[in-house]
Amino acid sequence: MTKLDYYDRRVLFELDRNARITTSDIAKQIRKSKQFVDYRIKKLEQEKVILGYTTVIDHSKLGYTSMRVYLKFHNITPEQQAKLEADLINDKEVWWLVALEGLWDVGYAMAVKNVLDFYNYWDKIMKKYRQFISKRSVVIYTHIRQYPKSYIIDKNNTDEGTFVGGSKEILKIEDLDRQLLKLIADKARLPLLEIAGALKTSPQVIKNHIKKLKKSGIIQGYRALIDVSFLGYRYYKSYINLVNTDRLKELDYFCAQHPNILNVNRTIGGRDFEIELQAKSFDEFEKIMNEIRANFTGMIDDYEFVIAREEKKMTYFPFE
Repeated sequence: MTKLDYYDRRVLFELDRNARITTSDIAKQIRKSKQFVDYRIKKLEQEKVILGYTTVIDHSKLGYTSMRVYLKFHNITPEQQAKLEADLINDKEVWWLVALEGLWDVGYAMAVKNVLDFYNYWDKIMKKYRQFISKRSVVIYTHIRQYPKSYIIDKNNTDEGTFVGGSKEILKIEDLDRQLLKLIADKARLPLLEIAGALKTSPQVIKNHIKKLKKSGIIQGYRALIDVSFLGYRYYKSYINLVNTDRLKELDYFCAQHPNILNVNRTIGGRDFEIELQAKSFDEFEKIMNEIRANFTGMIDDYEFVIAREEKKMTYFPFE
């Protein structure tokens, strides 16, 4: 197992906060040379600590709604499950897929322009895999708020994070914008010169379009995809029922500051409040959940959780 030192963690944190940050700017933050940072990033990539870089795209501003599906399997071999997961990963509408432990075996999210489009898709899935599915859950994401992994540097989060979903405004974009989003969706650190070459335009034009997409909120940010097992952490998703919502803003703020809590999700059809967090052990996960319950006595009813074993797909713009 690769051992990560202080500087590895600082580099990972800066890339998790903004994957397009320059190595010169990281060097200033950690007071080392640009060459030192270049070497560390290359090493982290080669050792698969960094798995890639994703652009966080709010596809709700383009008229898409995200649906989340959980599946529990039965009567299925490992080979059949691997094929089923591969089929889902290859679906152009699917932007996120994770293998789970606990209540569910697989979770994935897909983006559709119309709920009726989902039913056509769902019919196809059921015809193909119904014999393997013992239980399923479908909810609509209303929003997904993400925060950097502040536990990497052992500090509370102060970053406002990224926000996907819930846009009532549908924006029209140019064909070049669409091509650009498709290209950088899973290549967030691609240099302007390479983007311009691929799209047959100039770096200045690309820079202007990125600036416009960020200003409109379509591009929310850029994140590194990190294999947190190298940090000794596992990924937990907790689904919370609330007795009341009187202190919901306080709960949101508590989660936003907490170094281990990375996502706050709201859904239609699911639990009242969902969080995603990373912890070194189940005991630490339970400690964080107890901390929430203690701080919000009389508000938290109960919760369920799953453990994410492996994230197998993450791209915010798979469907164009």
